Amino acid sequence: MPNKMSEKIASLPLPSGTVAKPAKRSRRTRLTAIALLICASLVVSPSIPIIDTSVSTVKTALSAIIGPIGLASNKWTAEDETIFEELAKCPKQPKAIYPKMIWNMTDHEKIRSIDLLSQAVQIPTESFDDNGDPEDDPRWKPFVDFQGWLKKSFPLVHEKAKIEFINTLGILVTIEGTDPSLKPLLLMSHYDVVPAPPSTFDRWTHGAFSGFSDGTYVWGRGAADDKTLLVAQWEAITHLLANGFVPRRTIILTHGFDEEVDFARRGQGHIAPFLEERYGFDSLLMVIDEGVDDMDDMWGAPFAVPAMGEKGYMDIVISVATAGGHSSVPPVHTGIGIMSQVVSGLENNPFPVKLTPASPILTGLFCASEHSPSFPKKYSKLLHTEGPKSWPKLAQVISSESRRDRAMLGTTTAVDVINGGVKVNALPELVTAHVNFRIDFSESVDSTQKYVAGILEKVAKKNGLHFSAFKGNSTDEGALEGKFIRVEMIGLPLEPAPRSPSTGGVWELFAGTVKGALQGEEGAELIVAPYAMTGNTDCRNYYNLTKNIYRFMGAPPSSVFALHTVDEKSSIEGHYSIVRWIHAIVQNADAYSGEE
Repeated sequence: MPNKMSEKIASLPLPSGTVAKPAKRSRRTRLTAIALLICASLVVSPSIPIIDTSVSTVKTALSAIIGPIGLASNKWTAEDETIFEELAKCPKQPKAIYPKMIWNMTDHEKIRSIDLLSQAVQIPTESFDDNGDPEDDPRWKPFVDFQGWLKKSFPLVHEKAKIEFINTLGILVTIEGTDPSLKPLLLMSHYDVVPAPPSTFDRWTHGAFSGFSDGTYVWGRGAADDKTLLVAQWEAITHLLANGFVPRRTIILTHGFDEEVDFARRGQGHIAPFLEERYGFDSLLMVIDEGVDDMDDMWGAPFAVPAMGEKGYMDIVISVATAGGHSSVPPVHTGIGIMSQVVSGLENNPFPVKLTPASPILTGLFCASEHSPSFPKKYSKLLHTEGPKSWPKLAQVISSESRRDRAMLGTTTAVDVINGGVKVNALPELVTAHVNFRIDFSESVDSTQKYVAGILEKVAKKNGLHFSAFKGNSTDEGALEGKFIRVEMIGLPLEPAPRSPSTGGVWELFAGTVKGALQGEEGAELIVAPYAMTGNTDCRNYYNLTKNIYRFMGAPPSSVFALHTVDEKSSIEGHYSIVRWIHAIVQNADAYSGEE
């Protein structure tokens, strides 16, 4: 896998109109190449020892990766020692890039903008884990209604653009540019929402699908996740077209309908391959999708923190099968008792926390140490004094401060569902547990499976049960005897996302537009620093189409609340900010003439 990915990186097409020329390889160029290889290899290579976080192990793995491109693979030089820090350090802050056209909304336009968001929220586009095909399941009808609402609400876009429906409900909007040699800009969002159970309706301050505006917030399921972004995209494009904007670069909007369903690939999972067939591998300039906590104060400095990576994802089902019988003659441990050992084994042996160059979090910390006046001294010391040797200590310090921080710095384990037993006087014969893992940036699906299997095999041996892990539906001796612990996958796993670039022309376009379109408190210029997401978005389907994937909505602090729960709401000022961001990035991407 690493070799194949490296070959793809090496074979990416040159920008139109350029000619390949041999050049002397600079230290910066070499470090960029190393970064690509490290991120690719840390994500997909099962041969890298990922549980051992010692610096010697990491050095060995790095040496194996970078040896072929010129560094000594058997000895560390003084130069090699600095590579980790070079890869992790804060990217250079580009100059602000201002769009040609500024949209200062009139009062009437502001009212219209919020009215559109309110209307979008009122259409209950709920996606359920057990939805059938779009043609067969009547629960998809609101999605058809939403498509009709888009056509009625944004007639100019429908007039100027090519609108296609992929797999019935996936929405693909293409506004052709005048220069087909330029790579298209793709803006993403989804129009499905997490279901709002009727049993919770009485707990909502305003109706779950009311779209109620109180002058400060718009309330309702999907107001924050993700209809504020979708509506802003259509508003910004409409305003540009209405004011004579004729794009050089093709603009693509894509809207999935099952982003909130973990296992489904029916929305963007169909759109992305369709686009790859139409445009080819590495054919897009940039993909911009939803983000979380896009802008915030970090230790006294205003930051924009686009998510430039996503953790991997894996669900498993663990089955414990034991002999049944009357509960008056119980064994030392029933199947439920053994399952409790399984759960304790997983929860008492968590994956180690870590900070490596594969994690955008480490780079974000370097940026904060460089730009934030109140950056904690204890963090700074561990970042800089000992270099990479002290990063594991820093990970331990940060992870101890909050549950969210702990989740960002390692693979997480969540036992979410347990079933077992049928009657109070009958011993359980089969007990199952569903477990979710969010995989760290420097780990892989394979390494996660091995770690889990190592823990559970000990439980099986202790209780005299046969053990099998990740072998599909194969029948073994334990299955025939009905005494086993078995581990199987649920759905398709997802490797950690490739790290998005924080150098080069496209990054400077993106970060420069953030600085030009958005501001911190009292007009302060934002510092743009890499960050990451614990969850996953639809852009996981687009890794073949570009390496420039940025998860960023342009929403200021305290813009979205109660995602996936009662009283979800989105701030009105936050919505206006998202519109400004989309309005600016479309123009600046169109004007961009740098390396693609």
